[in-house]
Amino acid sequence: MFRALCLPLLVAAASVPLGAALRPAGAATVGDLRSEAATVSQRLVLEQLQDDAALQATSVASARVTADDQAIAQIEQQLTADQKAIDQHLHVVQNQAIESYINSGADSSSSDTTLFDGGTTQAQEASEYASLAVGNITTQMDQLHTAQQKLQAQEAALQARQNQDRADQARQSADLAQANAATAALQAQQAQVTGQLASAVAAQQAAQRQAAAAAVARASKSSPRTTTTATIATVSSTANPAPTATTSSPAPSGSSSNGDPYPNLPDPALNAFLTCVVQAESGGDYSIVSPNGIYMGAFQFSQPTWNTAASAAGLPLLVGVPPNEATKPEQDTVAVALYAMDGEQPWLGDRCS
Repeated sequence: MFRALCLPLLVAAASVPLGAALRPAGAATVGDLRSEAATVSQRLVLEQLQDDAALQATSVASARVTADDQAIAQIEQQLTADQKAIDQHLHVVQNQAIESYINSGADSSSSDTTLFDGGTTQAQEASEYASLAVGNITTQMDQLHTAQQKLQAQEAALQARQNQDRADQARQSADLAQANAATAALQAQQAQVTGQLASAVAAQQAAQRQAAAAAVARASKSSPRTTTTATIATVSSTANPAPTATTSSPAPSGSSSNGDPYPNLPDPALNAFLTCVVQAESGGDYSIVSPNGIYMGAFQFSQPTWNTAASAAGLPLLVGVPPNEATKPEQDTVAVALYAMDGEQPWLGDRCS
């Protein structure tokens, strides 16, 4: 039963090309590598299930071989006991015949009458006893030999079954070894794909950071207050779209309640889309907060999106600062960096997109 379960799984695994060449990390997109990694993970789970089935089938075959060994050992013990019983019966009957013959011979020597008149009778009795004793021995011997032959036939059948079970055990062990090899190959492939995916994600993030830094630099150069440009930091990711805000906080526009960590930051020029977003999302109020408290500032950033974009814009001191508490130049700079990374995606659904 277990072998019937295991073999189709192994055949299915063999139909999947384990040695397919993987593409270099630079030649595959992050989405392709993620899809490939998911596929390898699924195949690995199936292969591990096949390993478990093969291991269970091998254990069953080994248990059968062990049971066969025990049954054969019991039959051999019974055969030994039967042979011992045969020897004991033969010895006892022989001793009884000899003893009876000797005793009858001693009585015949008591008188001449016994010697000449009764000797013939006693000799006949001794002969008859010996005949009966031999017949008794023969009958018991025949019975014991018959039992012995049956046990030998059972032993032969058990040995034949044991040979079959050993062959099945060898096949199950081979199946298990094949399943383990397939699992090892998939694990190696999974490790390679995971490494390529990590490299591709890192390259994508680096490209996004460079694009954000370049956009901030271009916007700052086009601003009349240009003094310095932001530098790129460490991480970036796709932001979530935010709904239009309807309420505002009392914090003054363009000021920071955290002491303004970047007092000399130039205010970059906004493109047409971001200019529209400011009016659509907040009506130009940089201190506004949405009714649910999730989205803040002129561009209605959520805190996680703000943290990511601030890092990409080279403003790590703004990470963790509520967006509506940042200054106008700081909010504009972060918005420019986010647009450089994800375009209009963060504001999908806005009337400007």
